[in-house]
Amino acid sequence: MPVVKKRRLVKVTIPSWLAVAYIVISIGLVPWTVYLSFALPEHHLSRNWDITWVGFDAALIGSLLLTGILAKMKSIYMVLAAVITGTLFSTDAWFDILSYKVGARGFNEAMAMALLGEIPMAIMSFSLAVHGLRRLHSAEKE
Repeated sequence: MPVVKKRRLVKVTIPSWLAVAYIVISIGLVPWTVYLSFALPEHHLSRNWDITWVGFDAALIGSLLLTGILAKMKSIYMVLAAVITGTLFSTDAWFDILSYKVGARGFNEAMAMALLGEIPMAIMSFSLAVHGLRRLHSAEKE
């Protein structure tokens, strides 16, 4: 009869404040997304420009919230949510910056948001994912 090893549940521990920060940031993005739904032009260079960005921000809110909740629960699935969140923040910065010509109205704000918000959040999210993977790898060695 084959021996079946019982797998231990791997818990990913991160500072509690960081998990809460993800949840708070996701909640804080809700008013911003509602504002964008009214402030963005309906047409930019493509149709449904406003709906596209509101939908994207809604996905970002969901991924932030999920990352925070899973981190609070110390779930290894936080790794997947953090990768999604980091990817969405990176994409947000990319499109924000490339949507403007250098010197055009809005370009400086897009750069500031990317450098002070989106890119640091992407780096933090990817770092959380790496932390979770390292924890999983070390647990498998035990």
